[in-house]
Amino acid sequence: MKVAGIYSEIFASLTANQALFPALPEITIRVRQTLGDPDCSIASAAKLLNQDPGLSAFIMRLANSVRYLTRVPPKDLSAALRRIGLPTASHLATSFAIRSSFDTPSPKLKRLLLESYRKSTRVSVISYFFANQFRGFPPGKAMLGGLLQDIGLPPILQRLAERPEIFDDPEQRDAAVDELAPMVGVLILKKWGFDDEMVEVVRSRKQWLRDPGEEADMADIVLIARLHSLIGTPEFVDCPPFDQVPAFHKLPFGELTPDQSLKMLEDAREELADLERLMSGAAS
Repeated sequence: MKVAGIYSEIFASLTANQALFPALPEITIRVRQTLGDPDCSIASAAKLLNQDPGLSAFIMRLANSVRYLTRVPPKDLSAALRRIGLPTASHLATSFAIRSSFDTPSPKLKRLLLESYRKSTRVSVISYFFANQFRGFPPGKAMLGGLLQDIGLPPILQRLAERPEIFDDPEQRDAAVDELAPMVGVLILKKWGFDDEMVEVVRSRKQWLRDPGEEADMADIVLIARLHSLIGTPEFVDCPPFDQVPAFHKLPFGELTPDQSLKMLEDAREELADLERLMSGAAS
């Protein structure tokens, strides 16, 4: 069977058996519903989040991170929620849950999935940082978008592991992932009930030349974040130059150049490293 046929077969099998897709924990679903209610109070949000010690500790750590550093750090969850806001807390709850999707008892898959999550975390953190520079792009949602672009990888790699002729060849495996990840990711997000904006973020994974309109959108931010995350890797050689990526010219930095965007990340190195440590330990 040709490679394109294998992709179609894998996609069809995943579509037919969506039990292979990662599932959101019940607490995450409840948090999204509760914190998405415009009448939700800080007190009720804190009460719900405190039901999951790991999640509440994660939010406390973020509220005490370099990004939110103040002279008086928050001492309890209510204070932390007031600092970061309920919409951000809702996105963080989902980000926290995603880490478990990249876990597996299979030794064959474990290393690959952990490395995939590490790369996703880098994209997520840079997305968060860039969204902080713009109005109209919630940083917490951008962080979540960076993670969700790769949400299809666990079931895809599980299926590819059944085909050693692809799985054991890194070049073919990566090509298969790049082909399938947007399609499978879209299926998962629709199953989870995410909005069209986030679905488009996942659909546009590595579509460097996408240019749907004149205004920048969340997918543009995550694309540029992913491009920055690849700097210094072998994959970056195959990416288009920054100034040939339409999204790069739409971001409202003013007259941004590739060197300036790199300097922005360098200047924020401490903040980015702090956030990466936080995200990498999200499930610990």
